[in-house]
Parts: sequence; structure tokens; C-alpha cells
Amino acid sequence: MFELVKVPIGYLLGWIYNLIPNYGWALIVFTLAVKLLLLPLGLKQQKSMTKMQAMQPKITALQEKYKNDQQKLSQETMKLYKEYGVSPMGGCLPMLIQLPILFALYRVLYRPLTYMLHMTDKAIGALGNQFVIDMSNKNPMAQIQIAEKAKLIDFDFFGLNLSANPNAEGWLTIAMIIPVLAAVTTYFSSKVTMLMNKNKKDDKKEEKPKRILSPDQKDAKSNSANEMGQTMTWMMPIFTLWITATFPAALGIYWVASNVFSIGQTVLLNGYYANKTNKEISAQDMLIAEKKEAKFAGRKRKGKK
Repeated sequence: MFELVKVPIGYLLGWIYNLIPNYGWALIVFTLAVKLLLLPLGLKQQKSMTKMQAMQPKITALQEKYKNDQQKLSQETMKLYKEYGVSPMGGCLPMLIQLPILFALYRVLYRPLTYMLHMTDKAIGALGNQFVIDMSNKNPMAQIQIAEKAKLIDFDFFGLNLSANPNAEGWLTIAMIIPVLAAVTTYFSSKVTMLMNKNKKDDKKEEKPKRILSPDQKDAKSNSANEMGQTMTWMMPIFTLWITATFPAALGIYWVASNVFSIGQTVLLNGYYANKTNKEISAQDMLIAEKKEAKFAGRKRKGKK
């Protein structure tokens, strides 16, 4: 499955590296290219999730009205989605697509000679013998070690060796700056979302237009939901720190760049889609109200007859 993704990723990363012969900058440009390729899906996700957030008061009203009838609640909720042209799963596709990209990139980073430089197994084996490198499956870093020793790839990025696993050099070394940055940007993304949720509540009290920062954010429905959000705000950076510290530092560069580009994209799209969606929902409210009024008037005329 991942072979279908690894090959184009390897060609794209290799092509970028030929233009910018530095692994760190090539990864950053690669990340930007992936974001641009996924932009149409990102726009769809942002629009879908923004509309879902704008509709939250209506969904909450249904939950209160049918709190003792889950079947009726489900039916009325789906009816509401249909009336306003909203797909509850509309924001999931971009996230699902990014997972195989991440997994495939992990394999490409471990085998740059195969996927980036397109060398044959025979040529790679010869270089392994030349530099006395263990080519067995027990050494997943073999191709990276060959690329570094043969100077086929420039792994130096502002003095950091992107071919090394940061934890192998020690948790208190300069190499840990990349995992730390990955964790910090992950935390920042989650924290900004929470702050904007708080601002939205304040705006609601003041009857100001809503603003929705992230396609991933959801209104808290209960104390347990708030606690879960707080837990995830801390757990995701810790998970990110562990992942990026135990894999080649190059993966951490991708993670940091991806977080930064995602935050920028979300902030830029926030105001545009929030305002546009609110107008669309207001127009749809008027249309639905007119239909109900016409339906009621029709019944009233029939009653008089």
C-alpha cells in the first residue's frame, strides 16, 4: 500500500534536493509542496468544519429538545445537516490522507538511496561493503549511514545532523532542539485553538460575530470534554517529542514545518471562511423560514376550505 505513496514522495523529495542540495531546506520545501498539493482538500476541510461550528447552537438546541430520545435526535440532526448542506465527515479526509504520507515519508527517510537517489540494491550493497556498514535488517540506519559517509546527501542543517536520532546523542545535547521545536509547535497549535474557543464564548456573550481558528476545534459540551481537551493539549506535544526524538532528526524538521504551515494556513483562512459561512447560514435560515411559512400558509388555506 505504502509503495504507491513512497515512490512519488521519494521522487519529489529527490527532485527538490537536486534543486536545493541541503536536506533540511529540501524537507521544508517538500513540506510546503505537500501542503499546496493538499490545499484544495484543506479548503474543503476548513469550510466544512467552520460551517459545523457555526451550526453548533442549532445542534445544541436539538440535543436539549431530544435529550431523552436518541433516535429522534439522530434523525433531526441528519435532517439539519441535509438542510444546510453539511457533511459531518467533510473535515476528516485531509487528516486521513496525511497519515499515509507521514508513514511513507518515514520509510523514505530511512532509505534515501533507494527512493531519493534511485540507486540499485547492488550499488547500495557495494557502498555498504566499502564503508563496512551492516546491511542487515537489524540496522535500519544503513542507507543513511552510507549516504553520510559517501557524502551523497548533505545532512548538515545549521550545525545539526539530520541523519542522527537525537536521543542517540543524548537528551541534553543540541540535537534535541528539533524534537523540542516539534513539541512546542504542536502545543502552540492546540493552545491557540483553546484560546480562540474561549474568545468565541466571550464574543457570543457580547453578540459579536464568531471566529473559528482551527478546522479541528470543537465547542466543549461538558466538563469531561474540557478535561479531555486539556489532556490532549499536553499529551500530543509529549507524543511528538518522543516520536521525533527516536527517529532521524529529518522527520522532526518535517513535523515542525508542517505545524508552522498548518497554523499559518488556518489563521489566514479563519476570518474569510467564518464570515462567508455565517452569511451562507443566515441566507439558508431565511430560505428555510420562508419555506416553513409557505407550508404553514398552504395548510391554513386548506383548513379554511
